Amino acid sequence: MDQSRVESRHQRDLSSRSITVRGVWDRAVDAWMNDDVDELDAVWGDIIEDLGSEYDAYSNVSSICWAA
Repeated sequence: MDQSRVESRHQRDLSSRSITVRGVWDRAVDAWMNDDVDELDAVWGDIIEDLGSEYDAYSNVSSICWAA
């Protein structure tokens, strides 16, 4: 995570997590292409259920990166 524009006093150690998404990829792409925010939110909910972490740790995110 790029914190170069964050004042140094507000910067903190951030961890990132990388996951491979299977089974919902087509739904996610279709929702993204159709600007369907509700469906993207539903897809994200399906993804984070499988992370094995506390749900609220990932229920609100500021960005998601796509790679294919």
